[in-house]
Amino acid sequence: MSSEPLSSEPLPASNAASESSPTREAPELSRARAAVGFVFFVNGAVVATWASRIPAIQVKLALGTGNLGIALLSMAFGALAAMSFAGALSARFGSRPVIVWTLVFTCLTLIFPAYAPDLTSLSASVAALGLFAGSMDVAMNAHAVAVERAYQRPIMSAFHALFSIGGIAGACLGAVMASLKISPELHFPAVAAVLLLSGLLCKGWLLPASADKTGAKVSGSMHLDTLKLLSSSSFLLALSVMMFCCFLVEGAMGDWSGVFLQQSLKTDAGFAALGYAGFSVAMTAGRLLGDKLNTRFGAAAMVRYGCLVALVGLCLIIFPANPVLALCGFSLIGLGVANIVPICFTSAGNAPNMEPGPTIATVALVGYFGLLAGPPIIGFAAEILTLRVALALLCILLISMIFLARFVRSAP
Repeated sequence: MSSEPLSSEPLPASNAASESSPTREAPELSRARAAVGFVFFVNGAVVATWASRIPAIQVKLALGTGNLGIALLSMAFGALAAMSFAGALSARFGSRPVIVWTLVFTCLTLIFPAYAPDLTSLSASVAALGLFAGSMDVAMNAHAVAVERAYQRPIMSAFHALFSIGGIAGACLGAVMASLKISPELHFPAVAAVLLLSGLLCKGWLLPASADKTGAKVSGSMHLDTLKLLSSSSFLLALSVMMFCCFLVEGAMGDWSGVFLQQSLKTDAGFAALGYAGFSVAMTAGRLLGDKLNTRFGAAAMVRYGCLVALVGLCLIIFPANPVLALCGFSLIGLGVANIVPICFTSAGNAPNMEPGPTIATVALVGYFGLLAGPPIIGFAAEILTLRVALALLCILLISMIFLARFVRSAP
């Protein structure tokens, strides 16, 4: 492995960014920031729209939990399969055209699951949705890095806050549609049309493709290239491990917070649902504050103190066996880990002597493996050790990220 500098000092911007930022007008930058922020919102809203109507589609197709699991897994594999390819395309052509095309196809493929007549077609349609949404995820983060470079100060956390807000908006609208008994066949096309038209209207505000276009050729073995990047750079490997740990914690909170409150602490279903809600709202709030805190204290301190806050939250969940304190604990975990993923994306996008598209794709790919692995790992550990002890094991990940924080970089 190569040994890049380990300090958390800001890195110099790329030549393209440093040459363009002094001459680019502030209104143009503001529009680019608003446009990429809306793309983050769209991505979050699309994923949450689909997730909010999964129960309705399960009932419509009479799917058991096993078959439904197959469909859900196909979406995850679609996203993972596309990420390296999206990173290479972003480097070759610039992230702007990749964002535009993936936004179009993400919105269009949102419609298909609503009309799927059986498990096979549902799995294929959600795999396509995962493929385009995952590609959009990589491209929008690459573009966000370019905008952040031009601003020359941290703004990445705000973009990820907009992703969270989009997810909350999509989930709330889905709940309203379900309560009004409006079918996914009407719900999904309406949401897709609004998001698609809005996205196309603001696409002209994105930075030009030249802002992060390198012209690098697209390899036929992109996943091998990802492994080569990880094996050749200790810096990128450390960021990828952090992303894996953080996404694993997020996945564990999403799937097991409600189960823990209801089964281990004997709360009712309504109170149990507040566990993940508290985690999500606190994470969104943390991201809205994250850029100012990052500017003041630096990226490494943000990760270290964030993990310490999350450790306090984990202690409130595990030791008192009190539902209210546990709810506060889930919220503290959301607040603590809120800015780790945005900081890792910024650090990867500014990796020394590397193109931002492939590096962002690499850390995203490893991170989403953590998101997939988290829930079953916790479930397996809970079978052996109890759910309380299984959740306590998350402290190992949080402590690991404290030690790895020295690798992260602030925005240039």
